Amino acid sequence: MYAANRKPARKSSPLSPQALYRGLYMRIARKLGVDPSYVSRVARGQRHSAIIGKALHRELDQITRRLGGTSFPVSASRPVPRRHQGQRLRLLVKGNRGWIRREWLRRCEADPILRRFPLSPQKRLSPILRLVEEALKLSQFPARGIKTSAPRAAEQHGRLRHAQGYSVNALVEEYNLVRSCITGVAEKHFEQMDDHLLFHDLSQVGKAIDLQMQSALRHFLHRA
Repeated sequence: MYAANRKPARKSSPLSPQALYRGLYMRIARKLGVDPSYVSRVARGQRHSAIIGKALHRELDQITRRLGGTSFPVSASRPVPRRHQGQRLRLLVKGNRGWIRREWLRRCEADPILRRFPLSPQKRLSPILRLVEEALKLSQFPARGIKTSAPRAAEQHGRLRHAQGYSVNALVEEYNLVRSCITGVAEKHFEQMDDHLLFHDLSQVGKAIDLQMQSALRHFLHRA
């Protein structure tokens, strides 16, 4: 009787991007014995610390490897000069819309979950670039502003995919691919980026995509 009523322990996927990025600053702060807010300021370029900078690069390299990407070409023994100023993630993503479009479709065709739902490339892609643009816009808000925003593109995406016969898993997988493509832009153009702000930008985009996915799921399930 006890075994029948016992709820199974909730397990999070070890490769969930949101789980891997969540707590990034806290993990580094614990390892180095500093305040998480200081790690955050270093990541945003408001403070400079070679030790924290190296720790941030190592953490991001490990996350990228676990997500199946390639490591960023940054030497752990040579800190990046503070004067280095490159492009922000959102600007590079906007400039690589064509690459994201092609890469997202390629990954869809190779994904075993999404291949079960036959759609034309146009129908697969139609809501995705709007989701990317919305995620970039939301990522510029402070954390509280992201949480209280209403992601309209994600709401429409959830309703559309329900009408097209998608499953919950397929809907979630599309957000995983969006996240993966944005990370791919960062990998592809790392040398052009403002690396002091890269971690902050990735974290903000991750929060925005989490909000979008939750909103899309609510509207998807409301239609079920």
